[in-house]
Amino acid sequence: MADNDEVMFMLGQIKGQLEGMNKRLDKVDTMDSRLRKVEQRAAINGAVTGGLMGVGVSVIAHAIREALKVQGT
Repeated sequence: MADNDEVMFMLGQIKGQLEGMNKRLDKVDTMDSRLRKVEQRAAINGAVTGGLMGVGVSVIAHAIREALKVQGT
């Protein structure tokens, strides 16, 4: 019977360790979903900012070209 008690003790330890790992995995999944949201927002912000910068540079370049045309005539 001592062997049976030992086996049951070891099974209890394994069960406890598995429960602890499940809790950690749940925490990692939660952090992963939050990080995914942050990354999506960053990608959207980057795309919008890049588009606005492109338009701004284009407007400035056009204004410079127009200013040079006026001075050249």
